Amino acid sequence: MIMTELEVRLPDAKRRASSFSYKKPMAEVTCYVEGGSAREIVVPVRVGKLLDSDAIGLPRPEDEAFDAIHALEARVCFAMLTEFVSRRDYSVGEVSEMLARYGFRDKEIQASVDRALSLRYLDDMRFADHFIRERKYRGWGQRKIELELRRVQVDPSELPGYPEEFFSADEDMERALGLLAKKRIPEVNGRAKLVRFLMGKGFSYMLASDAVDRRFGECD
Repeated sequence: MIMTELEVRLPDAKRRASSFSYKKPMAEVTCYVEGGSAREIVVPVRVGKLLDSDAIGLPRPEDEAFDAIHALEARVCFAMLTEFVSRRDYSVGEVSEMLARYGFRDKEIQASVDRALSLRYLDDMRFADHFIRERKYRGWGQRKIELELRRVQVDPSELPGYPEEFFSADEDMERALGLLAKKRIPEVNGRAKLVRFLMGKGFSYMLASDAVDRRFGECD
């Protein structure tokens, strides 16, 4: 069978901009073949725009046309990945989730990720190293950093030398004291509130408690 024409229906621009759903709206495509039959598919919006401009060139055999559509999706998927990582570093899990939101298939996402890994556009170890050092600079404790790493699908236990090469008791205490130095001691339940404050930043109860004791000792 020969595919003769594509009819592309793009989602309303206002709907795309205001969508709060996990997945982005998709483009709907009707694929017409000779004899009057048709097949409905959905593709990411950017792919739909290219199909609307005759990016695959019709007419052509149906199987060949669908292969061309999938190849186009793969190219667009990798192009979007490179756009993401040109702005900042991402973990593999983060960028895979973002591409899935735009409607790319698992096969295309995995192929794009594999290519990006081979080119070192993606590197979870590099990402995690920078992530940890930057969050430590903000004053975060180990527990909060680990929680956020897992949120972006990076397992800190897989990092070479973790946690010894990234955290030390002395540095943790220094960061905790630095945070406390910027805080006014509450007049009511001051010790408990400051301990909770440090624990909220990701420090252990023991370290937070010791740091607060030092802070109060400086005020005596």
